[in-house]
Amino acid sequence: MLRKVAGFLLLILLLFAPVLPGRAERNVLELTAATASSPQEVEAVVLTEFRRLLEERSKGLFKVTVYDSGILGNDEQLIKGLQRGTVDFITCAAFKYADYVPEFAVLDLPFLFFSTEHLTAVLEGKLGQALVAKAQESRGDYILGYITDGPVNIVSNKALVYLSQSKGLRLRTMLLPTHRKTWETLGVIPVTLAFSELKIGLQVGIVDAVETNFLDFKQMRIFETARFILQSEHYFPLSLLMLSKSAWHRIPPPYRGLVQECALEAIRYGSNELIWQNNETAREMTEKYGVKITAFNLAEKKTHHQKLATYQEKTFTAYGLAEAWTELKTTYTEYEKKATAELERLSQSKTE
Repeated sequence: MLRKVAGFLLLILLLFAPVLPGRAERNVLELTAATASSPQEVEAVVLTEFRRLLEERSKGLFKVTVYDSGILGNDEQLIKGLQRGTVDFITCAAFKYADYVPEFAVLDLPFLFFSTEHLTAVLEGKLGQALVAKAQESRGDYILGYITDGPVNIVSNKALVYLSQSKGLRLRTMLLPTHRKTWETLGVIPVTLAFSELKIGLQVGIVDAVETNFLDFKQMRIFETARFILQSEHYFPLSLLMLSKSAWHRIPPPYRGLVQECALEAIRYGSNELIWQNNETAREMTEKYGVKITAFNLAEKKTHHQKLATYQEKTFTAYGLAEAWTELKTTYTEYEKKATAELERLSQSKTE
């Protein structure tokens, strides 16, 4: 009799075990991702795409909750949260992370990268790999990739064709030593001004020019005050997509490669999408609002790069990144030569 009762109870357990509360949930690895950026900004776009890819390709093993707009804190708070294990994935500005891992300061040197393509190549090369290792050694953070939404340009009230002919130009720039030193070397006066005050700063004459990309130029309606843009593309703001050490160890080893793969794909998607939006906004600004965009003279770009090379090399060497600097310098020259050859080809085709 006891054997029959035991068999009956076992049957009941087998039938109802799959729907017992909490059983299905224990098979799902829940992760938290956060950014201080708004949903329209590249960092939030990357995290949203990352969540979609990871949940879809893991067939439900992962559940990622994304918090944007600084709900879980600003960049500094998120970086600290990564260490404490209160958040699993974050994005933060590279220059903010440099407060914790100083080597990342080299990414914010203006006139360091020749183009977006050069930037991508360098970050996939020795520099990107060296910084990943530095973050791992210093804090145990896992850098999953580098995010960008394109370069910034110089906006002014008056036409600015040659930057080299604008000695004494008052330019609103970031409060970073690398930026101030760069502009002072080029004869430009760096001015401190809140980013939210770019438009008013130009209106009342606090500054002669400001730095911004096309999307912010439109969103802040700076075109109502200043309609001249020198497309210098001198600085590429970068953000990092990072994973905490504690989250890395919670992820089953067979799935770690999938996490990295989805992260890189999401970064490519988000960066390409925002770069495209920037380019479309530039077209809209010229066609709809009469904004004048002047291409940066290639010869002047070369001159500026040469003037800054000594300071840039010194900065890289001080952070123990001399080998990465050598590769960066070599690749910069290669991209410069390609651009020069293309310019000559176009010039010849026009004369034929």
